[in-house]
Amino acid sequence: MDSFFLYRKGIDYFYNLNTKNTPGMKIKDSRSHSFSHTTQWLTSIIFLFVSILYIPAQSRAQGILNRKVSLTVKNKPVAEVLKEIEKKGNFYFSYNNNILKADSLVSVNAQQQSIAQLLDKLFDKKYQYQERDNHLIIHPALSAQYGYISGWIIDALTGDPVSYATVYERQQLVSTMTDEKGFFRLQLKEKRSEILLNISKVSYADTVVLLNAAQQSETRIGIQQISYALDSVVISGVERTWLAKRLLSTQQTMNSLNLSNFFSGQPFQFSLTPGLGSHGKMGAQVINRFSFNVFGGYTAGVNGFELGSLFNIVKQDVRFLQIAGLFNIVGGEVFGVQIGGLHNNVLKSVDGVQIAGLSNIVLQHADGVQVGGLYNQSRNMSGLQISGLCNINRYSIRGIQVGGLVNRNTHSHGIQIAGLANISTQSAKGIQVAGLANISMQDNDGMQIAGLLNKATTLKGVQIGVVNIADTLGGYAIGLVNIVRSGYHKLSVSTNEIQQCNLAYKSGNAGLYSIISAGLELDFSHKAFSIGYGLGRDQRIGRKLYLNPQLIHLFFYTGDWDAQNLVGRLDLNLKYEPVKGIMIYAGPSVSLLYNKAVAPTEGYRAGFAETYPSFSLGREVKGWIGWNMGVDLF
Repeated sequence: MDSFFLYRKGIDYFYNLNTKNTPGMKIKDSRSHSFSHTTQWLTSIIFLFVSILYIPAQSRAQGILNRKVSLTVKNKPVAEVLKEIEKKGNFYFSYNNNILKADSLVSVNAQQQSIAQLLDKLFDKKYQYQERDNHLIIHPALSAQYGYISGWIIDALTGDPVSYATVYERQQLVSTMTDEKGFFRLQLKEKRSEILLNISKVSYADTVVLLNAAQQSETRIGIQQISYALDSVVISGVERTWLAKRLLSTQQTMNSLNLSNFFSGQPFQFSLTPGLGSHGKMGAQVINRFSFNVFGGYTAGVNGFELGSLFNIVKQDVRFLQIAGLFNIVGGEVFGVQIGGLHNNVLKSVDGVQIAGLSNIVLQHADGVQVGGLYNQSRNMSGLQISGLCNINRYSIRGIQVGGLVNRNTHSHGIQIAGLANISTQSAKGIQVAGLANISMQDNDGMQIAGLLNKATTLKGVQIGVVNIADTLGGYAIGLVNIVRSGYHKLSVSTNEIQQCNLAYKSGNAGLYSIISAGLELDFSHKAFSIGYGLGRDQRIGRKLYLNPQLIHLFFYTGDWDAQNLVGRLDLNLKYEPVKGIMIYAGPSVSLLYNKAVAPTEGYRAGFAETYPSFSLGREVKGWIGWNMGVDLF
């Protein structure tokens, strides 16, 4: 027996519970098990969910129906005959007295026949049977209760059978597919004297035929091939995704292709699994306002609310709320809120909020908020994108992007924050903040702040990092090492009132360069060694004349690390370029010294401002006015 019958039977009882036409439910077997009329409501619920249990039961084995028995009776009541079969087959029958008249007289003669053959002979195929444990449940045949249409679909020109064509009835929303020989059997929800039957098949024209009662059995219908032939069938939409391929059958995918031009709207749908629900095999062609899936569903669209305990698969658009315990797959657009316990996959765009425990994938635009436990992906993103691991946008991001490790885009416009790195394969405008590195493969017109490295082809903004790299620097690079291929690279040799010999490397551009310096005293009787870092600028005031302010911070070692000789120094130089590659500079300086009073170390310098105008700013801070002069090479 098809478990769909049990599901639909339960639905029927739900709808008819309080009507006068509801039959009393009385279950009987040979051991006199029965339920009274007052248990009808509970029974209807059991019918809804027992189909879930019958699905695996169907697949295990048909042991009872295959058992062979011999039986000869003449004009005996059905109840007595069934008891005889029970004894010979060592099992029990369960049936409803309203559908099986136990006192009817029957005759049968069977020798070593299967129980299935014996029952068909006894009841003339009016019933169908379901095995459950050691019981055989008797139900009316679907055709007896609901009616059916059967026949063959053939090619109108050649007469060859057409396999895997979809045959459906629009008003009742029922469908089936032809087998390899073109045969079909369509179960109806209600009998009618005339049925408008629809046939759809890839590479054939859609066909509609009106069948009267006499034509609804074993009819032949010819369909016409369209003028062009498909070289191959290309699966597109949700059916091509990795998850959908493993959850949808080949027949469901083919049915979706056949019915690509037919969709219906309904207020509500309920399903257990794809294809097993209130709309049956037509569920994938129905757009619902409310959709509830016990395990998972496969529908055409949602225009309201959808809930799936495990998953939801939607071929077209979703509005306004979709929730799944594991994942959602949508072939169209999402407008509103989409929440997946693990994963959301949208083949077009999202306008709203998308939240997933692991990952969100949007193949086109995402506008709004996208939050993924590990991973977010889209083509374009406008709004807020947050992930625990990485965000990837194949084209651009406009807004705020926060990635636990990495953000990667083609173009970035806004704010990017990453624990490890921000990567823009072309341009970046806005702010990039990374724990390790920011990389813009082409232009950067904004600010890059990194714990280690900033890189841009053309920098028009600001870089702050330990190492800054650019081919062309039109902005400012602030770092320990600035590497600009076409920028400012100078080796400086200088002297001043503090130290006789200083060497410095200056890199960046004339607008702002960084300084790494080292110095020493040439008189080794009072030694002093220094290292320092600073910033400087060359401001042109004439054809070969520049104003050259420099701010530098120095640490002096004078034999005792506890002395903490820290000097902050401002140089106001005038710089002259006599020939290209050589610049001479000189000017006054203002210095501030912080040091802790310790006993002088023999052979090392003890003071810094003995012979220059000085001033005090406390016990450990003093300042003075000095001078500076030197030459820049290259």
